[in-house]
Amino acid sequence: MAFIGVRKVGEFIGGAILIGLLAGVVYGQTPQKPPAKPASAPLPASAANLDKVVMKVGGENVTQADLDFIIVTMNPQDKRALATQGRKALGDNYATMLVLEQHALAEHLDSSPAFVRQLSMQRRQLLAQAAYSEITRQAAVTPEETNQYFTTHTEELGQIKLRQVVVRKRAEGAPEGTKGLPLAEAKTRAEDIRKAMLAGADPKKVAEQFQVPDVVSIDVEPRDVGRDTLPADMQKAAATLKDGEVSEVFDLPQVVVFFQVVGHRPSELKEVSAQIENSLRQKKIEAALEGLKKEAHIWTDDAYFAPPAPTPPEAAPKTPPASPPAKP
Repeated sequence: MAFIGVRKVGEFIGGAILIGLLAGVVYGQTPQKPPAKPASAPLPASAANLDKVVMKVGGENVTQADLDFIIVTMNPQDKRALATQGRKALGDNYATMLVLEQHALAEHLDSSPAFVRQLSMQRRQLLAQAAYSEITRQAAVTPEETNQYFTTHTEELGQIKLRQVVVRKRAEGAPEGTKGLPLAEAKTRAEDIRKAMLAGADPKKVAEQFQVPDVVSIDVEPRDVGRDTLPADMQKAAATLKDGEVSEVFDLPQVVVFFQVVGHRPSELKEVSAQIENSLRQKKIEAALEGLKKEAHIWTDDAYFAPPAPTPPEAAPKTPPASPPAKP
């Protein structure tokens, strides 16, 4: 069972673009997100003559630059497949796409309301991705900013060696066979383990007594954890507990959990510099996005965006009336 922590990940979700779709067709894979590289990314050094026509489909010429652009913007996995399989499959599928495009134009499918709306949405997505890439580029973090953050947050960036106990919960009304324990039972089980650890029991013996695969997980060997990777309430507890002390039981969405602190260790700058840079960069990006939203004066219809109505509890099945006794 994985360690219970939080990830501070900021990710901009963009729509699939034609290049991603084409790569998915060529190699039978799910379309990927548009790459973060701008459209003006440099072409491969091997491109000797970018204007050279390498394919003709109907009346349309396809140049080396057209296909090199696709290759440059492929994700690493597709590039490796291309290096192994060659460019033939890429050319065949690109030709198929152009044939379908020309057929769609001949049938005036580009003027249908659905197509126009979809094309507009794809344009918005591409522009949004371009803007986000530019904001990310401008959100560079300097070494001075990293050092300053480390100096003022040294304590909370420290490492904690702890032993964690996790008990999986089973939602009320979950199907038969679902792993986990009802909430009350999960808390009771966690408290029983906690009492054993408070009494100084050997963690190995505690694990042998209480551990259940996929239900109760007990760390026999402690592990090093960054304090700021813990949920806020667990992080606060970890900061106040001394070596050997045990936390209270925390009720998280899918599990109940507690931990024993084994030791504290301050982090060195080189250990956390990348983490600090990512955090500061993400804060800059979020601040820029919030600033743009504020300037845009966004309004929403509360009725349309209202949360879903609570699902009424399922009615208990009615017991059919007993058949009247047969008349003698």
